[in-house]
Amino acid sequence: MTSESVEKRRVGFLGLGAMGAPMARRLLERGVPLRVFDPNPAATRPFTERGIEAAATPRALGAWANVLVCMLPHPDVLREVILGEEGAIHSLAAGSVVVDMSTNGPAVVKACGARLAEKGVGMVDAPVGKGPWAAEKGDLTILMGGDRETCRSVEPILKMMGSTVYYCGPLGSGQVIKLANNLVSCANIAVVAEAYALARQAGADLGVLAEVMPQTSADSWQLRNTFVKKVLNHDFSPMFKLKLAHKDMRLILQMAEDLGAAAGCARGALDWYARADAAGHGELDWGAVLLVADPTLEKA
Repeated sequence: MTSESVEKRRVGFLGLGAMGAPMARRLLERGVPLRVFDPNPAATRPFTERGIEAAATPRALGAWANVLVCMLPHPDVLREVILGEEGAIHSLAAGSVVVDMSTNGPAVVKACGARLAEKGVGMVDAPVGKGPWAAEKGDLTILMGGDRETCRSVEPILKMMGSTVYYCGPLGSGQVIKLANNLVSCANIAVVAEAYALARQAGADLGVLAEVMPQTSADSWQLRNTFVKKVLNHDFSPMFKLKLAHKDMRLILQMAEDLGAAAGCARGALDWYARADAAGHGELDWGAVLLVADPTLEKA
């Protein structure tokens, strides 16, 4: 992207949480004209202190930006900031593009995209893989869906936040790939929890279980990094919050039901996350599903 094309892209960034803030900083540090929005003044303060304007509403941000990047916690929030009474749809100019980088599911993305298209505004879904540490380094994996030309128009901006950008297909396809990936990832932890609970209830040596599984075909990234490195060390500091994994599992099941697709594994995994969330573990790491199997794991 040339300096001239950067100047033509005025980016409004909505959502300055654990992921959004470092992503927005990446754009700022690379000279992209930027304004931000977050309902929490504390989230916008690090940007306003650097001279970046914080918009009062999504509508106000849309009146200035020609690319709107959303990193929001829930599909209902996305719908509100785009289509609500103070939503950006009321002010975005034709030719602008909205990029949803959260994991919100294909249904809401397509619904917002259809309404935006009536105004001549494009939409791209571009959910991300990896966590805040990767956002800080610009090392995110980005899964892009939408009209090819619209995707190409914002890809240089996305490449400032991610090291790998995949084109996944029509609008909503990035969400589909991300949720399919998260089904495997979230269910992996849930099945470890179920195996642990089974062995614990049978009175077997749980230390042997933890030692054997990484040496067999039961091995996985989640087993080694979430279970062995974190859970067994009583570390539930959030790499990915359980409440977000629970939200993703609900989206996965909804997508499967909408498609009439098989969802047995999704239902089983969702049960573990629902019970863990109901037990008050939502703000902990997603490995806290193991606390349903053994509450004593929380004690250091």
